[in-house]
Amino acid sequence: MPTNLPAEAKHKWAEVSAAKNPRKKLQLLQEFLSLVPKHKGTAKLCVQVKKQMATLRREIEEKKRKKAGKGGPKFFIEKEGAAQVALVGLTNVGKSSLLEATTNAKVEISPSPYTTKEPVPSMLAYEDVQFQIVEAPALMKGSADGKAWGPQTIALARNADSLILMVDLTQDPVGQLSLILDEMKKARIFVNRCSFYRNIY
Repeated sequence: MPTNLPAEAKHKWAEVSAAKNPRKKLQLLQEFLSLVPKHKGTAKLCVQVKKQMATLRREIEEKKRKKAGKGGPKFFIEKEGAAQVALVGLTNVGKSSLLEATTNAKVEISPSPYTTKEPVPSMLAYEDVQFQIVEAPALMKGSADGKAWGPQTIALARNADSLILMVDLTQDPVGQLSLILDEMKKARIFVNRCSFYRNIY
């Protein structure tokens, strides 16, 4: 570092050297650069400082990207009770209605498609055993390939101890079940045994 820097710039450089946080260090470097006299003797120093600032900006952006990847709605639900059971089906098949009818869950029930966009967990008491019932956001064609919130719903189904596959008996139930099973198969979730329960609201 040139020895002919103003005392204020030297003091600011000491702050830069002591800073550990990338954002803080970047801010201090900007302040330091503004205090450096611009002439031939400091040209090399200014280039070095600008390179250091560029490196810090890249580091900050990289951390932002990683953080953004972890953000958004939380689809992992911590297991509670004797078992976690995921309600899986296409949109408007009655998953929210079943959850509300069998547990104390407060859910939005609407004829609009894709109302549930995040998992809704609740507890079902059967005699002295507690089961955790989790309504998954609706599956659709392409869920296993990453469409909409498909990856998160698939991950929830994979993590659960058991699945309840729901269909609307008035809207091609065989086709609905085939679509659900196809998406599960694509995601390498193999359903070996199915029990069908007819629920009339």
